[in-house]
Amino acid sequence: MTNRHRFGAAFSFVALAAESVLFATPEAVAQQTCSCLATVPSIAGAVGRLTQVQGDVQMSQADGYAGVGAEAPVYSGARIITGTQASASLAVGTNCTFDIPANTTIKVDPVEGGMCVSLYTPAATVVPATSEPGMLPVLLGGAAVGGAAALAIGMQDDDDAVSR
Repeated sequence: MTNRHRFGAAFSFVALAAESVLFATPEAVAQQTCSCLATVPSIAGAVGRLTQVQGDVQMSQADGYAGVGAEAPVYSGARIITGTQASASLAVGTNCTFDIPANTTIKVDPVEGGMCVSLYTPAATVVPATSEPGMLPVLLGGAAVGGAAALAIGMQDDDDAVSR
């Protein structure tokens, strides 16, 4: 393999690796982290409750999601979703309380020693309305196309080592 081919192969690998990292969604690379580790008594039943509900708030039930109101019990494994103009307050165990803003999902999962309460806010709601797309996606797209072309050139058999 000539130096030109080695460079092409290395360039394409770096370009494709950078693109996969930069364009991966946060959900694809995020690991579950507990916003709060709730201490919950070992008795079966509800692990918490919604103390306040405004607007469209849904919670996972045995047969899907259903709208809930204030004082609704929260069980292990629950998923709570707030709508675009909704909010809620949640108390889990003896030490976790949350104000849940609009467009948010709360997960309440059992872990060793209690309940892991995780807060997820979609990345799309974090982008300011006045932001404009930058040049980075265009440059990375060009680098990916160039890398793919370099890889194709690098994979060619030039027959350089054969004498005629």
